[in-house]
Amino acid sequence: MNSKFKGIYAANIVPLKTDKSIDAENLAKHVRDISNVKGIKGLLVNGHAGENFTLSANEQIEILKIIKQSIKKESSIISGVNFEDPQKAARIAKEMQESGANAILIFPPFSWSQGISTKMIYEHHKIISEAVQGPIFIYQSSVNSGHLSYTKETLSELMNLKNIIGIKEGSWNTNSYIENYKFLKSINQNFLVMASGDEHIYPCFKYNSDGSQVSLAAIVPEKIVELITNIQSKNFDLAKDLDKKLLILAQNIYGKYPPSFATARIKYCLKVLGKIPRDTMRSSISIDDKEKLQLENSLKSIGMKI
Repeated sequence: MNSKFKGIYAANIVPLKTDKSIDAENLAKHVRDISNVKGIKGLLVNGHAGENFTLSANEQIEILKIIKQSIKKESSIISGVNFEDPQKAARIAKEMQESGANAILIFPPFSWSQGISTKMIYEHHKIISEAVQGPIFIYQSSVNSGHLSYTKETLSELMNLKNIIGIKEGSWNTNSYIENYKFLKSINQNFLVMASGDEHIYPCFKYNSDGSQVSLAAIVPEKIVELITNIQSKNFDLAKDLDKKLLILAQNIYGKYPPSFATARIKYCLKVLGKIPRDTMRSSISIDDKEKLQLENSLKSIGMKI
């Protein structure tokens, strides 16, 4: 069962109307365009790029249903669950599965950045895994976020839970990724290790990543498919050349302060590419003209017309 989830997943955004309500028509077009790209396995829905932290549970279910109806039948959906209360998270995860999610991704709640224990993490995931019948991914967040990154002890405990088949490995550090990859595969060779850091796609796939869950695949899906195809075909010179250009775009999105503005940068890229009509955010977030120019130049450098 695990192998059917291997591949490239695009972390989609949620287009909003000027009143900040969900723009269902443009959301459907956004995800349809992505899923129609040959080489894209599916969508990561209700993730950070999808502003899950600003959306109600009902809105997240609505978004999931719109996407399920809009993409190809063979496309897979992994839906994020990001709630502090594990009972609520379990209830919403079950509803997401019933609404069309092929798998669930459990986000570490934001409060965990203040300090966590293996027992706390295990119990949170256990409650959700017992409520959901289908596959579950855990989320190893950035090592830069301190307490949100899981220890090897924690990871090995989580791997024993029902239905947990893989991890969104978001260490955003190549050495940490490789270390965790080796550790997880030594326990279970079939456990899926999916690359997360948009700035580290090349080294992760060169090290045989099982797939990726990244937002760059929502902006320039054809380029991400091209990059990974070249790596897997061992056309490393072509892959390196493209990776250098994509790296500049990734750094202009994720490497700038504050990192919480990343989705606003993603939406601006999609707007200037003509893929969404506006870059409205649910939160009061905007980027300045200097950043906009940097993003435009990054897109032009990889051959995109704006």
